[in-house]
Amino acid sequence: MLTHTESRYSSGKWRGRVASDWQEEFSDFDQWYQEHDGETVVSYRSRQVRRVRTARGTVYVKSIWGLTDPGMTGQDLLSFLKWVFRPSRALACWRVSWQLLEAGFHCARPELAIRRRSSLGYPSDVFISEEINAPMISDLLPKMAAGEQADLALLLGRELQKLHAAGFVHGDCILRNICLTSGKELVYLDNDRSKVRGIASPFSRSIRNLAQIGYSARRCGAGPEFPPRLFKAYAQQAGWSESQSQKRSKRLCAAIEKRLENRLKK
Repeated sequence: MLTHTESRYSSGKWRGRVASDWQEEFSDFDQWYQEHDGETVVSYRSRQVRRVRTARGTVYVKSIWGLTDPGMTGQDLLSFLKWVFRPSRALACWRVSWQLLEAGFHCARPELAIRRRSSLGYPSDVFISEEINAPMISDLLPKMAAGEQADLALLLGRELQKLHAAGFVHGDCILRNICLTSGKELVYLDNDRSKVRGIASPFSRSIRNLAQIGYSARRCGAGPEFPPRLFKAYAQQAGWSESQSQKRSKRLCAAIEKRLENRLKK
């Protein structure tokens, strides 16, 4: 089991948690942020991700200014209100990331999770994590031979079931958010919406992860045989009956293919 040391963080209006060995690096966050421009990886109205090199290593800096883009433009009042009143997403990501790591799963090690509010109470979050030196599966899959893709489907099915069996669900279970190490281990990225399953519809959340990863694989170029192979491996790992496995796989695959068909029509 992995252990870590963390501390409360306070700098200006920013409050949160920091890995103790990074406390000095982030002693004045606003100054640090100005001095480390980095490379922009993702940029939307509601969030931005930058890759930043530091003396201690490369990190990814995720700044979150809203729950969704429509919420920030006044087009989705519910999204706006959820963002204003909900607890810090950065701190939620901090907690679930360490829970994953301590449970033996792999994800980016959190270094800083902070939030500040404006004078009117509007929140901004920042989450900083280590760089993972392994390729994303979305980049690997299109270059794989048929046999390698078949093995990957089995691996993903088994490992995703282990994640669910341990009580976790991923917030955005797509191949761009999963890396594959040279040792064939999965690394889960973008965990700010991942969570420990509660008592409310835990099974439906697991099924949603299966739908997400199956659709993502098809979008990345996998053939129609990939999702059912993945689902069968998941079912075998979970101990489902043959009838349960076939019924759920058929329903999921039909929904995935329908979604792809609708996308092509647009």
